[in-house]
Amino acid sequence: MSMTYKKFRGRYFVVVMTSILVWIVLVFRMFYIQVIDAPNLGRALESQFEDKVSISPRRGNFYDRNGKKLTDNIEHFTFAANPSKVKDKDAVARLFSQAFEKSKNYYLNKLNSKSSFVYLERNVNPLLGRDLSQSPLPVGVQVKTDVRRYYPYGEVAAPLIGFVGTENRGLSGLESHYDHNLAGIDGWKEMGSDGRGNTRIRGGFQEQKPINGDDCYLTIDVDIQIIIEEELRSAIEKHRADRAQAVLVNPNTGEVLALANLPAFNPNSRSNFTTESLTSDPIMSAYEPGSTFKVVGATALLEARLVEPTDVFYCESGQFSIHGIDIKDWRAFENLTFSEVLQNSSNIGVIKAVESLDAAKMFNTARKFGFSEKTGIQFPYESAGLLKNSKYWSSPSKSEISIGYEVSVTTLQLVMAYAAIGNGGVLLKPQLISKLRTPSGYEQEIDHMDAIRRVASESTMRTMSSILEKAVSHGTGNRAFLPNLRIAGKTGTAKKLKDGKYVSEYIASFASFYPSNDPEYALIVVIDHPRSGGYTGGMVAAPVAKEIYRRIYNLRGDDPAPYLRAATDDSQREKSSENIMLDGQLLTSSIPVMKVNSTLLTMPELKGMSLKMSLAGLYAMGLNPTPHGSGRVIRQVPAAGKELKTGQSVEIYLGE
Repeated sequence: MSMTYKKFRGRYFVVVMTSILVWIVLVFRMFYIQVIDAPNLGRALESQFEDKVSISPRRGNFYDRNGKKLTDNIEHFTFAANPSKVKDKDAVARLFSQAFEKSKNYYLNKLNSKSSFVYLERNVNPLLGRDLSQSPLPVGVQVKTDVRRYYPYGEVAAPLIGFVGTENRGLSGLESHYDHNLAGIDGWKEMGSDGRGNTRIRGGFQEQKPINGDDCYLTIDVDIQIIIEEELRSAIEKHRADRAQAVLVNPNTGEVLALANLPAFNPNSRSNFTTESLTSDPIMSAYEPGSTFKVVGATALLEARLVEPTDVFYCESGQFSIHGIDIKDWRAFENLTFSEVLQNSSNIGVIKAVESLDAAKMFNTARKFGFSEKTGIQFPYESAGLLKNSKYWSSPSKSEISIGYEVSVTTLQLVMAYAAIGNGGVLLKPQLISKLRTPSGYEQEIDHMDAIRRVASESTMRTMSSILEKAVSHGTGNRAFLPNLRIAGKTGTAKKLKDGKYVSEYIASFASFYPSNDPEYALIVVIDHPRSGGYTGGMVAAPVAKEIYRRIYNLRGDDPAPYLRAATDDSQREKSSENIMLDGQLLTSSIPVMKVNSTLLTMPELKGMSLKMSLAGLYAMGLNPTPHGSGRVIRQVPAAGKELKTGQSVEIYLGE
């Protein structure tokens, strides 16, 4: 052996043995992976070429009490391509050019891009997108579906319903509050690709179908909701007001039939969103109510038998000082009965009356009405309002609170309080969500009639109802008067508090229920900062309530002639006929219309009425109507309020 071999023999042996050992380990490792641990190897290989793709569920929809769809889910399609993988670019360009009526060069320019991803068409409408996606698409062209929330009624009830974001998740209103029920549960499916990244065609992939969201049924009547929002919008324009809101409930069950505030927003267009427009004011915002709160002290006095409706109070000719505060009435009153004090909304009369009332009794009555506590409605961020405990009242507090200051309420609290007066003294929990329905058809009841407490005796509430009815027929609420409809209500006018000072800006309101003897509806209308055409509740809010009640009555059309039932003699009939038309407004078509000595008539408001009702009323006025279409009146020529002559032609247009 050479000296060199002897010198490196040891190292050579180590290298050879190490190599053999490494190969043995590798062979055994490969045997273990490919034979013994084959399942894990399969999963590892699949993970390189397969992936789970999420499948979005259908979001549950909202429906009104009559099953009308308030939301929908519209499917949109997006077509894209990887230009490097499109083999026949001319064929792809030709296909999309024919489908979308664009030039072939438009798509060829996209497909000749050096980018690895280009959009061919985005947000394609469902009909075209579905047809194109179901046809064989060339290699390299991809399609993605996107479901978007759609609101068929636009702004109607938008702050209440809310809206969803780009991830199809609720961001406000009921969409947010019930998102966990509406959203459903995602599904998934496995997608495969080959070594070049192309989608594998062969089957065998697992799939988990999504679980769609629950549908939500509201107590809202969308037809009434539309009427109320139209009247609020008209009031804002007429009086140049900042905002307006209204709530209509069934006083016998607590069901919320309409809940509106304006300005609202269009959830189909995100460009006009503001924080204020997203807020459901009747539930979330509190304000000092003014004279609509006078029913609290009045109820406490009547219940404690400290006063009778016929008791007389001297109202100091409209000016009075008490506890260092100067009190003024809107008019110089002398002697008024307690009933007349409320009918004429005399601050001085109310303050004098509550002097005999213990502060704790008045506070407890306010609490019984539900003020300073949440109503429990199924809606997020409800405000409880504010009412200090009587222990902390200052010397003027009782006087101030009796006329609706030093206290804040929500419109929802106020309407439930007036509903309690109307139904005989029981405060109810408001109902908003009637039920949830799963995709399988299982229904879960959410809200049901729930009596919270008795506020006062039935006899006290009957007395209050009688007083409030006269407040409409003979008092400050006279602009809400409709003959023989028996609306009971109270006006409210409160100065707004800004930076700790009361300013010359007002909140005008009207709280009511109808009919007073057995109410079907309780309604609150609130107009914030009216700038023209008056600023008081009687001048601004009461006429809005009147129009709402009139239109709801005409919408139902279930009783052709309610106004003549109580008329038993000729004088009563004559009086009823004289009051049939107020400011040219037709209450119902089947009632007799007064004879007019002049040849001039006033065109009534027909919107929302049935064909039969509108024709009968117009014929009775001596006009010559020509109808177009079917359904209910949606437009009329001439417009309401226009002067007409007997025999003049009138065009009415009807629709669904």
